[in-house]
Amino acid sequence: MASISTPPAQRLSKLLAGGRRWVVLAMLLALHAALLSEPGGIFQRIWLLVHFGLFLLWQPFIDAEQELEVLSAVLLFAITAITLYYVSGWMIVAWLILLLGILGGRVFTVHAAMRNRFYLVAFTYVLTILLLWAVPVLILGAKDMPESVALFATTVLPFSLTLLAVLPLGAQEREAGQVFDFFYAVLVFQLGVVLVLGSVALMRFTNENYIGAVALTMLGFGLGLFVFAVLWNPTRGFGGLRTYFSRYLLSVGMPFELWMRRVAELAETEADSRRFLEQALTEIAALEWMRGGTWRSPDGEGTFGDASGHASRFEHHDLEIIFHTEIELSPALFLHMRLLAQVVGEFYEGKRRENTLRRNAYLQAVHETGARLTHDVKNLLQSLYAITSMAPRDSNDAYAGLLQRQLPQLTKRLHATIEKLREPEVASGDLPVDAHAWWNELERRFAGSDIALRATLPTHRDVPGALLDSFIENTLENARAKREREPGLGISISFACDARRVELTVCDSGSAVPEPMVRTLFREPIERGSGLGIGLFHTARLASQAGYVVELRANRDGEVCFSLLLDAESASAHGQG
Repeated sequence: MASISTPPAQRLSKLLAGGRRWVVLAMLLALHAALLSEPGGIFQRIWLLVHFGLFLLWQPFIDAEQELEVLSAVLLFAITAITLYYVSGWMIVAWLILLLGILGGRVFTVHAAMRNRFYLVAFTYVLTILLLWAVPVLILGAKDMPESVALFATTVLPFSLTLLAVLPLGAQEREAGQVFDFFYAVLVFQLGVVLVLGSVALMRFTNENYIGAVALTMLGFGLGLFVFAVLWNPTRGFGGLRTYFSRYLLSVGMPFELWMRRVAELAETEADSRRFLEQALTEIAALEWMRGGTWRSPDGEGTFGDASGHASRFEHHDLEIIFHTEIELSPALFLHMRLLAQVVGEFYEGKRRENTLRRNAYLQAVHETGARLTHDVKNLLQSLYAITSMAPRDSNDAYAGLLQRQLPQLTKRLHATIEKLREPEVASGDLPVDAHAWWNELERRFAGSDIALRATLPTHRDVPGALLDSFIENTLENARAKREREPGLGISISFACDARRVELTVCDSGSAVPEPMVRTLFREPIERGSGLGIGLFHTARLASQAGYVVELRANRDGEVCFSLLLDAESASAHGQG
């Protein structure tokens, strides 16, 4: 849309906005001139127009450099014109109370350590001129104001504004970066209204003496604030009103204690970190003003509820949560939601650490069990190695020929196994074999079985034979165990290998792997009734070291497939291919 501002106007606006000290001083002087002018006269309207224009340059809500659209400019002009045309005493008093609240939002803020002195002078001036001149003259029409009070309000009080020329304003304020506390502004506005109306009401008990009524109102007001301050933060005894107020801010219309109790129960009953996270976020999604959100963590990512609306992002440890709410979060709600995210993040991180400790304890138990058998296995392997190394090489029958072809390879594998048992901490490389030779050996091994075999081998290349054997043995063991529970289950093995891709897949026609087991598959040992459940976990670790990945390619009833794939980037790093 077209803008009513031109480049010279923008430069003038920036110049005035940069000198906010002088804008505030001129704004209050114009206000003083309007108050001293004849009520409803032309000069009062002119000075009010000047005052309002300077206020628009200073106001802390919208940047003074921002261009106004045509509709906004027309609306602003119409409101100003109607207000100045129908200007009256009660409208000016209402504006003074509103201005008092805006200045209060600048004075009573924790971010204003130095510059609150500047605005404190302006705040004091507006409050004094409101009580000593605007209310009695414009509202009550007092003609018999005490001469000393009138002289002070009209002549002496404006000289206090000279302090605005020397008091520090602050570097951030000079750069047009303004801080405004809406809560304090509303509170000061309400206190101003009570102060004015209280003074008018007490005139019935002071024989229409307005100054006496103001004094009594101020005295009662101060006494009430003193009592409230004592109750807010007592020196001893109960916690004070601030304790209940803080509890209300933390609850934000929600039973926070009940939610915490529910999350604690989930932490006690739910061992899996991902399921705990999903259920905890579902509890948060039940809030009336919450639509839903998304989350991302080392366990994956997911959504809950309807992921639309105002987004607020929180991070804690390795957990990232984005909440979507019906309304934009206020500061109190934002603090509340950050607390919820931190609570969920701490419990979730604790669950992940529990899983890590449990997995390490499981692996340690497996290691200790294997360590007790290492010596006996090593002796057996050494004996078998001695027998195979002394086998005759010149036999002519078919069985002897098979032994002659397989014994050298078996001897090498036994030798490598013995070396691993001697130095288990030293990682040894897998011996590469030709893909055609490995597949031919696999076909001979399963010849006559009910396992379907198919291969696509257009080129020759080396593959890690021990890794492929380990993958075949573990997946087939799982498939055969499933066949005992599900008779008639079919098993197939497919192998595809070319210059860029290596893929070995084992499929069965049984039931799908349960979802809870899928989440931890290849990441930690699977506790089962038979065996240690460590086979696929160990195979996945070996595959990762060799530049391969193990994954569950398909998982539905009638088709469950495990695949061993070549990761091209990792393979190049390990020198594969």
